[in-house]
Amino acid sequence: FFALPRLATTSFEIGISPFLSHELQAPLLALFSIIFFGTAWFLSRKPTKLLDYIGKFLNPLFLVLLGIILVIAFTHPLGKVRQAEIGKAYQASPILTGFTQGYNTLDALAALAFGIIIITTIRQRGVKNPKIIAKETIKAGLISVGLMAIIYTCLSYLGAKSLGQFAISENGGIALAQISNHYLGNFGMIILALIVIIACLKTTVGLMSAFSETFVELFPKKEYRFYLLIVSILPCIFANIGLTKIIELSVPVLMFLYPLAIILILLASLSPLFKHSRLVYQITTAFTLLAAIIDGLNALPASLHTITFISVIINFAKDFLPFFSLGMGWILPSVLGFIIGCLCQITITVYKNKKSSTLS
Repeated sequence: FFALPRLATTSFEIGISPFLSHELQAPLLALFSIIFFGTAWFLSRKPTKLLDYIGKFLNPLFLVLLGIILVIAFTHPLGKVRQAEIGKAYQASPILTGFTQGYNTLDALAALAFGIIIITTIRQRGVKNPKIIAKETIKAGLISVGLMAIIYTCLSYLGAKSLGQFAISENGGIALAQISNHYLGNFGMIILALIVIIACLKTTVGLMSAFSETFVELFPKKEYRFYLLIVSILPCIFANIGLTKIIELSVPVLMFLYPLAIILILLASLSPLFKHSRLVYQITTAFTLLAAIIDGLNALPASLHTITFISVIINFAKDFLPFFSLGMGWILPSVLGFIIGCLCQITITVYKNKKSSTLS
């Protein structure tokens, strides 16, 4: 409802929109959405071919095009890096502010979905041993994290340098468009359009495939292509509300979902320490859920904060939840939930062992 539509509208806003007049924006967004999701549907029909489409063609092409702009910008810098000017939040708490702003990348949420594709691909290559599958998945994850860290660092540095030539823009897409146009003119805009469309298309293919495969497991009465058709049509419709509206609607959802995604990832990583206890998962997630709901409410438009029950909840969180003002109010509840979950599991285990010993 927002991740996939946002990929299409981001492609359109950055790659196509700068070349169009205002009157053509809406009808051509509709046409672009149909072509975009039609192409993604075609590429997603055979999940076994995803590695070829994404790994061998789309991803290398994306990296080469992005590399061209980065090399030119680094060898001919626009200015010097300055102190953060976006707001006091970055100056006061750069790490926590950057962390929550990173929610907008959807990386953690996408990782939960793309993990399915990685594991499926490894299995299709004849690997059946769970330990080897886990090992290869970790390798893929480490390579991805390393390369993405390099890309994000370069883009951040590029944006910081651009302050020597341009004022701070509303979003990174606009900044990248300005930089590309400055260095390469219309040719730069065309390269940027290709970069963004390819990047969003390959992500769309992966998400649509992961969505369809997951729903086949949840509801096996319908086949893969049935769910693939649904996940092609619905985002195509929702994409037409436009990027600005999608981002506005997605921020509260991200503030709600991201803590849950992070906790699931951490619990899965620490799972051997508490012997994969279902109870630890449940209690930790329950505590995180309560805090995540409050973070989501806090991210709603300011006009909704005047509603009495929302106002009361937010004011309570401001007084009693550390890091709430930074959008990280879930940290303490999650830690408490994890500790309580572990203590409950230990208590149950001791009781069962004692009972078993008594019966013996």
